[in-house]
Amino acid sequence: MAKELKYKDIIKNREYRKLLFTNLINRFGDSVDAIAFTWLVYQITHSASWSALIFGLNVLPNIIVQPFSGALVEKLDKKKVIVGTHILRGLVISGFVAMYLMGVVNPIMMAVFTLAITTIESFNLPASTAFIPTVIRKEHLTHAMSLNSTLSNTVALIGTGLAGIIIAKFGVYTAMLIDAATFFMAAIGTWSLKTTTPEVPATEASEAVQAPAAKESYLSLLKGGFDYVKKSRVILNYCLIAIVLNFLLVPLNSLQAPIVEDVFKMGSELLSVMGMAAAIGAIIGSALVPMFAEKMSAKQILVICGIALGTGMYLITLGRFTNGAAIPGYLLTALSFMIMMCSASIIGGTLSIQFVKSVDQRYLARAAAVFNASSTAATPLGSLLISFAALKLSAATLIGGSAILAILLFVLVAFSHMNFELKEELPDAT
Repeated sequence: MAKELKYKDIIKNREYRKLLFTNLINRFGDSVDAIAFTWLVYQITHSASWSALIFGLNVLPNIIVQPFSGALVEKLDKKKVIVGTHILRGLVISGFVAMYLMGVVNPIMMAVFTLAITTIESFNLPASTAFIPTVIRKEHLTHAMSLNSTLSNTVALIGTGLAGIIIAKFGVYTAMLIDAATFFMAAIGTWSLKTTTPEVPATEASEAVQAPAAKESYLSLLKGGFDYVKKSRVILNYCLIAIVLNFLLVPLNSLQAPIVEDVFKMGSELLSVMGMAAAIGAIIGSALVPMFAEKMSAKQILVICGIALGTGMYLITLGRFTNGAAIPGYLLTALSFMIMMCSASIIGGTLSIQFVKSVDQRYLARAAAVFNASSTAATPLGSLLISFAALKLSAATLIGGSAILAILLFVLVAFSHMNFELKEELPDAT
C-alpha cells in the first residue's frame, strides 16, 4: 500500500519551498496593493462611478486577452514568461508611483495603468499554471497546492490588515512600492527554481513538450487549445462549475453594504466581521482539501461543499431576525461567512488541483487561459444583472434567491452524469 502523504513530506522538497516562498511574497504584495490602489482611486477621482469603471477594467483583460495569450505562452519558456511578467509589473507600478509623486496622475492614467497591469497578468496566469507540474510531482499536487492556498490566504489576511497601517503611517505610495518590490523578489525566486517535468528527465521533457509547441504556428496552437478544451467533457465541467461558483458569489461581493444596513440593521463594523470570517473560512477550507480528496471523489466534494455554500448564504437572510442586536448579528455573520468561504475554498482548491492533474501538459497553458477567462467572465455579467435586479428586489431576496439556486444546482450535479476526474488521457486534439 502506498505511503500516505503529509504536508511535512511535501515541505522537504527544496524547490517547492522556494516556489512556496515566492508565491507568498507575491501574495503579500498583492494584498497590500489591493487596499492601497482602491484607496488611491477614490482619492484621485473622488467619484464612485470612476471607481466602478476601474474595477470593471481590472477584470476585462483577463476575460478578453487570456484565451489568446495562452497559445502564445505555450510557445515560450514558462519560467522566463513568469520572471519577465513579474519584472514588468514591478516596473509599471514603480513608474506609476513616480508619476503619482510628481502629481501628474489623473483618472484616465489610472484606467490605462489598470489595463496594463491586468494585461501583463493575463500572460502570467497561464504560464504559472503550466509551470506547476515542472516543479511538483503529480502525486504531490494535492498537498502542495493546498498548502500554498492555505498559507497564501493567511498571508493575504496579514497583508490586508497591515495595509491600512502602512498607508496611514507611510503613505499610499509606500504600500504600492512594497508591491513593486515583491514582484522583483518573486522574479528572483522564480529564476532560482530548478524544474523537472514529472517522471521525465528535464532534457527529455524539454524536447517532448516545449519543442513541438515552439515549432507550431500561433494560430495552430490557438485552435489546438480550444479544440482540446471542447473535446474534454471533464475540463468543460470544470469551467461550468467555476462560472457558476463565481456567478453565485457576486451578490455577496456586491451587496455587502446593503446586507449590513438593510438586513442586519447594523453599522460598518459588521463589514470587518465579514472580512475576517471570510478569510478564516478560506484558510480552513484550503487546509481541508487534502483530507476531502483522500476520502471522497471530486464530484462528491463539489456537491457537498456546493450545498453547504448555498446553506451558508441563506443563513445571511436570517439576519433580519436579529433586530440590530450586535452579538447575535456578529455570530450569525461569522458563521455564515465562514461556512461559505470554507466551502468555496474547498471547491476552488479541488477544481484547481484536478485541473492541473487532468490536463495534458502540452495544453496546460492554453487550457488554463480558457478556464480562467471563462470563470472570470461571470463576475462582470453577474454584477450587471444584480445591479438591475437590486432596483426591484431587496438584498435579502437576492441573497436568498442565489442561495436556493446554488443548492438546487448542486443537487442537480449530484444526480447528473457529470464527470470531474479524467479516467484516461485525451487524444491529441491536433
